[in-house]
Amino acid sequence: MLRPLIALALLPFLTSQATAQTFLTRAEVIAHMDEAVFCYYPDARLSCAWAELYTEQNDDHAVLITASATWDFPMEVAEYRIDWRGDALCIPYEDQGLRAMWQAEGYRFPFDLEGFTALPAEDIPARVEELREGSPREFCFQYTNDPETPGQLLQHVFRDGVWDAEPDPIALIPRFASGVAVRP
Repeated sequence: MLRPLIALALLPFLTSQATAQTFLTRAEVIAHMDEAVFCYYPDARLSCAWAELYTEQNDDHAVLITASATWDFPMEVAEYRIDWRGDALCIPYEDQGLRAMWQAEGYRFPFDLEGFTALPAEDIPARVEELREGSPREFCFQYTNDPETPGQLLQHVFRDGVWDAEPDPIALIPRFASGVAVRP
């Protein structure tokens, strides 16, 4: 009888140890933001499912430009302001952090917006509502080094009190590369 009780007493400790992460500090994340574009779900050719270019890091927030693509539609590029909470980045629920949007033909995300078509400012509120419909009230991210792929990161997503089961893999593309392919 004593062994099952000991096992039950140790269960919370073992569970917390199994899920414990060594998250990067804000300073470590900012160092990556300053040097590289975050390429999510990279394939063998380092084409990205979506890419994030961080253009500003402040005490309370970061600004990023992200590019994503869907077949038969222009590539969508958006600028977001997301908030720091300790070492985590969080999307503000009220406005989803969305500041501006552009569209571009093709699937190459250059690290500047020259030649992109800006969406009218009056279209932004409708897009915010669309984003908010499926968004959790608390939506945060933390990062770890990828133990299986040196030089790459994993993004851990927290939604309304629950961590996603699987982290998002990130390749770090040096800014001097001047662009990345975004695959639909």
